[in-house]
Amino acid sequence: MESKNKKMNKRFKILMYALLVFFSFAYIAAISGYYESHVRRDTRLTADALYQFERDIQEGLPIDLRNYLEGNVNDFRNQYSRTGYNISRGINSVLTEGLTGALDFFRMLFR
Repeated sequence: MESKNKKMNKRFKILMYALLVFFSFAYIAAISGYYESHVRRDTRLTADALYQFERDIQEGLPIDLRNYLEGNVNDFRNQYSRTGYNISRGINSVLTEGLTGALDFFRMLFR
């Protein structure tokens, strides 16, 4: 019994240390402005594209939306993301059908 408690305490400590490390990384990223720098960069790209668009209109050049949008869209789909998505859809459908069934059951009881 005592060894079981020691294992649980050890697992709890490991979990707490992992959460502390994760929080530390997230905090350092927030303090250092990592996220804000990415947002600022994207805003700058948008402002540059808007300036180019306005200049092209003033010069009477043909306007094509594809000339002003960034074309580098990353595709992060892989086997693991598809599996996760399918599991999520399955859980969603089970919960939706289960809740609908439970509500129908309670409606039947209280009518």
